[in-house]
Amino acid sequence: MTRVRSASTITRRTRFEHAARLAAERAAAREKDRGDGASETAPSGAHAAAFWSRVKAAVVPTGDRGAPLEVGGDDRCENARRVLVADRNSRRRWPWIPAAAGGGVGMGGHWIGAAAAALGATTDPGVFAGPAAALPVAAAVLGAARYRSHVGRWWPELCVSGAGASVLAHALATTGPSPLLGAAAVLGTTVLGTRWWRAHPLGPQVAPLTSSELPALAPPDPEHDRYCLAWAQTNGSTTGKVPGSRLTNRVDGPYTTTFDVVLARGVHTIADLLTHRVRLAGGLGEPADRILFAPAGAGQSAARARLTVIHTDPVAQVRYFTAPRVHDGTIQGVGRAVDGTGEVDVVMWNDSGTVPTMIVGSTGGGKSGATNILTTAALSTGVLNLLYADPKGNSSTALAARARIAVIGKHNVLALPRLIGAILEARAQIAAQAGSDLIFPSVEMPGWMFLHDEYSFVAHDPTTAALWTETVNTVRALGVWVVGCNQSQGQAAWGGDHARSAFASQVIAFRTNSKSSSDLVPGLVCDPNELPLDDARPRRPIPGMAVHAHLDAPVRWDWLPSDADATRMTATGRPAPELTVSTAFDRHFAQPELHPLDDAAITTVLGPAINGRWQIGGLGGTHHLTDGGAAGAGAGAGSGRGGLRRSPQPSWGTRTATADTPPTPASALAPAGVVSPVQAEVLALIEGGTVATGDLVAAAAASKAAVHDALDTLIGQGRIARVARGRYQTVATAAPTAPAETGSTS
Repeated sequence: MTRVRSASTITRRTRFEHAARLAAERAAAREKDRGDGASETAPSGAHAAAFWSRVKAAVVPTGDRGAPLEVGGDDRCENARRVLVADRNSRRRWPWIPAAAGGGVGMGGHWIGAAAAALGATTDPGVFAGPAAALPVAAAVLGAARYRSHVGRWWPELCVSGAGASVLAHALATTGPSPLLGAAAVLGTTVLGTRWWRAHPLGPQVAPLTSSELPALAPPDPEHDRYCLAWAQTNGSTTGKVPGSRLTNRVDGPYTTTFDVVLARGVHTIADLLTHRVRLAGGLGEPADRILFAPAGAGQSAARARLTVIHTDPVAQVRYFTAPRVHDGTIQGVGRAVDGTGEVDVVMWNDSGTVPTMIVGSTGGGKSGATNILTTAALSTGVLNLLYADPKGNSSTALAARARIAVIGKHNVLALPRLIGAILEARAQIAAQAGSDLIFPSVEMPGWMFLHDEYSFVAHDPTTAALWTETVNTVRALGVWVVGCNQSQGQAAWGGDHARSAFASQVIAFRTNSKSSSDLVPGLVCDPNELPLDDARPRRPIPGMAVHAHLDAPVRWDWLPSDADATRMTATGRPAPELTVSTAFDRHFAQPELHPLDDAAITTVLGPAINGRWQIGGLGGTHHLTDGGAAGAGAGAGSGRGGLRRSPQPSWGTRTATADTPPTPASALAPAGVVSPVQAEVLALIEGGTVATGDLVAAAAASKAAVHDALDTLIGQGRIARVARGRYQTVATAAPTAPAETGSTS
């Protein structure tokens, strides 16, 4: 009959279970002792039981996997650690076992022989030396056979220790104990156990012992989950915002806890959750900015949604923008999602062409910082030139001084249609020459980035709104990336829904100061008005927090400090940032040479470039631009609203011979009588003594806007001058004796 050995083995798990059971027994014994009365003297049997319990604590069982891990007191992990430490220490004592066994057997043989001689036996006292020497060898053989699977690389030590113990036993049985034999036993054991002790170190250098890994806690049952209960009691009840709904399928992550929201069919959709997000968050007992709702996955019912509860904020710390990362038309890693799902990208172009982009947000929300990051990344590719339109006039002096074409000032931007039309015609010719319906920016065919700042300043003009609507819908195939910035995503700020929807292919919305839920652009699952505020007094938007269209969670953008930010950081003792707006522009801007057709089109409208660029208006302006068909050198040339008749202007691209010579007044180049009716009326009123803006508006028959446009045009023509805020006077000019000599230089 073959004997079957038990499959149970000694493992770290069995030791942990054993320690847990012992801890439970001790805890129960302590509770019983407290109940019986601590003042009574424990009987001797109790002392014996305590002693044997300590003895059993160091005994490792053969393995009993039936005991549950839940048993035991609060100290079960500590007891498991003690068991592991005791087991390790006992293994360190093993090299001394052969010496102890050989010494014990040898001394036993010696004493038995001596006792027999004392009783009168005639036998030699060393007669037991042979059996004593044989016992250690037999023990070593039996141990090797029993634990042959564990001996492994320790066969040399086992053989030598068995032989050494046999020699020691024979010598002791023959001659008795002596200091020389003791020293030999200690020295031999020390040498023999060196390799074993190195493999089983002891001391601070030993890695901490760890217990076996416990299984992860299972999600609580919906009947006991606090979120499920709170939802059922407040939000899903008959008096809640979404009665008949419930939460299910809890999933816990490192930053979030997610649920599936099962809604009442035919009654509620994701729109109801988004509308009442703040109240639903209150029902769950969580801050509103930690609760996110998103549509269900593809293929799931419209009566389902996804709830995300953010329990750990992964974007609490500011992350600085250090360098642009662009791959195949995508700007990578501009920010991080607040639900911990990773970094967020912005697409400039994909397989379908360029992607028009809308950036909205109130002052202080991070709109300008995001624009600077996108511009830095776009121009770092070396395949895009920048056309920058700033009707506000002072949005970004850094961009105005570096863009290939900078159009500064409201009336200059209103006069932009002709230039844009010329560039688009050139782009169409480039596509025709390439024989392609879709061109992408490349080294051979550089593209453009049209950046229009503060679009609401010109949104009221129907000509401008129509131009940009047509442009955004056209340039997708022409290698032009259009980015529009505005204070709000409302229709009025974009001049109508058509203009707004043209920019809305990709929406980045920072916090706005007006409630705009009814005007949300499709794809925004969170109202920008509900983005979080800081704890300052008064509370301000957390910089960089934005909502991206078709993303389920808000995004915190990286921070690219302005030069003023860096100066203030240094003044307040904070470390200076590695990169600022100016250094980022200087380091990464790589605008390529214009395509010959682009260059020719721009030169036809504005004249030759000065230092490789054109700037209309603003400090350091070099060219003029009006919407009536005139342009020239010098900053400050105004233009009126589209549709008004304009007086003749200098030919396109004319400018003075030197930078120190002022431009020739327009009144010297055109007859004084060639003006529109409104301009003539305003000019006559000023000459008659009505010089204040309010008086001119009240006295003129035209509208207020027409009067203002006339004033700006007359100033640009040099017929009147602004002597103070809101006050004007005519400019006396003498008729020129000869035509003003104009020319253009490259």
